[in-house]
Amino acid sequence: MKKFEATTVDAFLNSKVAVAVLRTLIQRDMPLPISRIAKEIRSNYVTVRKHVRYLEEANLINSVDYGKRKLYRTNMANERISVFKNFIEAWNNPKGWRKPIERGTSSDIP
Repeated sequence: MKKFEATTVDAFLNSKVAVAVLRTLIQRDMPLPISRIAKEIRSNYVTVRKHVRYLEEANLINSVDYGKRKLYRTNMANERISVFKNFIEAWNNPKGWRKPIERGTSSDIP
């Protein structure tokens, strides 16, 4: 099994689970347990746990002890997180976006 390297942009963007974990933590804007993250991204616990560890090693997320549970949140001190957050917001809310023109309908003909 190849080790995930969040330090390279290609490796990070090629990992659907890592991107989904970060996207979920950014959008929820609160610490979450691995089980909740797994449920939200519809993945299994073991896979999410593996990617959470890699993201933690890359200093993209931090763990927070909450009683006996360990929760995870984004490391907002890391510049990559703020860039990724801006990317998600721009992707979801593009400025100047217009609905594509539907072609081939009879109502288009004068």
